[in-house]
Amino acid sequence: MALPKLSVADCLPLDILPLILEHITDRRDLHTCAQLSRAFHHAATPILYHTLDVRLSVYNKLQRPVVVHPSATILKRPEYARYVRHVRENGAVGFHRPDLMADCRKALRLCVNLQAFTWSDDSTEGPDEGDFVKYLEVLKELPLRELVIRTFYGLSDTVWTQLQNFTALSKVSIWCMEGKPRILQGWSEKLGPSLTHLELGRCSGVPASILISVLSHLPHLRALRLKGAPSAAILEILTFLPHLETLDTEYFGATTFSRYDDVPAANLRELTVRTSSVHIQGFQQLWPWIRRLTPRPSLESFTLNAFSTQGEAFVPRAFLLDMAQTHRDTLRHFTADSTQMTLKDIECVCTVFPRLKTLACSTVWSPDIVCYEDAVRKADNLRELRMNINNWAPSHVRMNGFDKGAIEVGVRSMMLREGSVLRVIGMGSIVHRGQWVAKKEQDGTARVDFEITSNEVQDMWD
Repeated sequence: MALPKLSVADCLPLDILPLILEHITDRRDLHTCAQLSRAFHHAATPILYHTLDVRLSVYNKLQRPVVVHPSATILKRPEYARYVRHVRENGAVGFHRPDLMADCRKALRLCVNLQAFTWSDDSTEGPDEGDFVKYLEVLKELPLRELVIRTFYGLSDTVWTQLQNFTALSKVSIWCMEGKPRILQGWSEKLGPSLTHLELGRCSGVPASILISVLSHLPHLRALRLKGAPSAAILEILTFLPHLETLDTEYFGATTFSRYDDVPAANLRELTVRTSSVHIQGFQQLWPWIRRLTPRPSLESFTLNAFSTQGEAFVPRAFLLDMAQTHRDTLRHFTADSTQMTLKDIECVCTVFPRLKTLACSTVWSPDIVCYEDAVRKADNLRELRMNINNWAPSHVRMNGFDKGAIEVGVRSMMLREGSVLRVIGMGSIVHRGQWVAKKEQDGTARVDFEITSNEVQDMWD
């Protein structure tokens, strides 16, 4: 008796199916996978319902948006609720379809394994927190670990009092355009034992002493993002956050350093600094300030977003060399695509940081592609290089000066240089990607070719 023929899907071990399917980003493809077989259904369904989003579709500006809410599916198939880990709700649902709100809360109550909740409300019609308060009442009964709030108007005292009932959160993110700055006053003491990730989107106007006092109650923080925080306070904050690994903050020009000379207790692995100035000289204090944030070998990723109204700021060579003295063997990602670097600076970065994997910056235009090849010749671990060419000129002006044939030859040469692992090269608005591809000849013999594809990224300033 002949055995039934097995498909490739039937031969796959069941325990690796979820690991494969979790790389699918299109929900329509996941939905298709869930219908292939019983095995695929069991593997795809938890991924499909892991995160639930509300969708508002606008087909006509004269008509109200069409609201598509996942609560209808959850109430129809309540067994799927146990897979839900993250729910994203939008205040616009209550504005356009108030009749849905009761079912929305009923469906949320069924998500007994919920870990994260995101509330967004960009309405400018005035604060109406009734729906949000009712959601918070439901969330109190669930094992919530992460809470993200993004609103145009600030949070009222009533909502703030309700939020302080959540004492076991590991992540809190608050972004409000208006209203009182909310920096966890009265809440940080309760969150101290559990909070590891914090984002405060509005710290401007808050005295440094208050911000320092609040954050001192959060010794287990591993990731911190602050917008509008005083630059001098950052140095002091790092002295009592020993577990902090990721910092995203702003620099507001020349300022007095912290009154404390203590070395930061934190060993930062990822640092993002955002700053702007009305004149290029405003960045003079920036470089020593950055070095003081990372006094020990630990930094793996550095991102600098620096803007000046008087032209692009240059990264000083001395800063690069000073950073290399400390982070030579740890730094792997260097991003300064809004900051100007000469080709010699790029060569310096590739030399003094031998483990560098990605590099992004602005640099000068040169019709000789060999100049760019020489700049990265010593970067044996570099996998991705992105260069903004003459940032202030439109894309067609930047790239028309290049011979396309010479570009292709130069890009191929950079990628196939002996010892090179470079596979992504961005020059202006053109991104080149290289990979080895297996091919079959007509006679059946196999060969491997190195193919480079080029795509143009739309320049919003063109």
